[in-house]
Amino acid sequence: MNLILTESRKLRFFTFTMLYLAQGFPFGLVNTALPAYLAERGESAAAIASFIAIANLPWSFKLLAGPFMDRWTFLAMGRRRPWVIFAQSCMVLTGLCFAFFPDGLESIAILSALCFSLNVFGASQDVAVDGMAIDVLPVEEHGRANAFMAFGQVAGISISTAVSAVVVINFGMPGIAALLCVAFGLILSVAVIVRERPGEKIMPWTSGTASQRSIDMKPESWKIIGVDLARVVFLPASLFIFGAAFIFRFAYGVWISLVPIVVVQDLGFESTQYSTFISGIGFLAAMAGLALGLMIDSKGIRFFYALVLGLYGLLCIFIGLTESFWVSPTFLICIGIVQAFIYQGGFISFIASCMKLCWQKVSATQFAIYMAGANIGLSMGAGAYAAVQDMLSANQVFLVLGLVFFIGALMAWLTDFEGHYDKVSMLDKPGRVGDFAPHG
Repeated sequence: MNLILTESRKLRFFTFTMLYLAQGFPFGLVNTALPAYLAERGESAAAIASFIAIANLPWSFKLLAGPFMDRWTFLAMGRRRPWVIFAQSCMVLTGLCFAFFPDGLESIAILSALCFSLNVFGASQDVAVDGMAIDVLPVEEHGRANAFMAFGQVAGISISTAVSAVVVINFGMPGIAALLCVAFGLILSVAVIVRERPGEKIMPWTSGTASQRSIDMKPESWKIIGVDLARVVFLPASLFIFGAAFIFRFAYGVWISLVPIVVVQDLGFESTQYSTFISGIGFLAAMAGLALGLMIDSKGIRFFYALVLGLYGLLCIFIGLTESFWVSPTFLICIGIVQAFIYQGGFISFIASCMKLCWQKVSATQFAIYMAGANIGLSMGAGAYAAVQDMLSANQVFLVLGLVFFIGALMAWLTDFEGHYDKVSMLDKPGRVGDFAPHG
């Protein structure tokens, strides 16, 4: 079967969409369906926020996987694809583990441990997929590819949120296990049948050899990885984007901890109603997001990223100033729709900006550092809400979030992508394999 990522744009978009869909499945279960279920069961805000923080913690340590993927792989199957297959296989096995704890829904400790384990391999898969995307995507496809990737993740979140909300209530832990195994298994088959470059092996026992480019790009020591990483990560644009990514996900961590409490516990909506609405509007936002890739490529990532973070800030301040309208279902629906579309624009911009700054020589580790910073922000945001929820009212939290988003917007606007590109281009001799330059 001749399915080569470097030779087909359509195959690249389809493959990365599917692999990002796999990453969305844990988020829908962990960040929406289960918190809504726990809120409906009467768990405290602190307990729910702590569950979210613990379950998402592996995404904060993605940078630990990056150096291993840059240093070691089975090059005959590609630079990143062996790690994608390994991590995706472990996601299937971890999903199966849910079936061995039929009473797990009654224990936040068990749920936290299982969801933590699931996200360990989800985060590892994410590092491998992002590294593979940076390796095989031409620069001119970054905006559109990230729109498809973001669509895949949100589609996974939406499907998982809607289905798992019903499965949790009606089928319990065995139902969750079946859902995760089927979903992850189907997506694993996609990773198995595609190859990065011509001539590579499909599986270890099939014929094929490593491409010369993969051999040339392989670092020979940990020292080389560390030196190259330090040369690029501490450039000004890299630090600004790291800060913006941290702030964006910190605020979102507060959001996903606060909103289920307000909607389900304070306003009395059912958890299935909340989860179904979130999944439906998230999917529509993801569909609309496919058009954002072209807009990013034409308007520029700095403008677009700063714009969506600024809009997020305005939305939070508006919510904080209109507490008396929260009892209106129409008001909540409108807020949910606006938030979903703004978040989708922010997520696409976030991924595209980090990818744009990556140097192929250490792309897995560098991208993992950006993602780790962002996801440390998410866990810290959830933890921060657990710490302050007794001291600040819900509307005050929204007002503070608005200010936080404005800081993120400023950092995004101050990022000089062209200057970064010029600096990294000077780190190696022009034309040498691994230079920070357009690739395909």
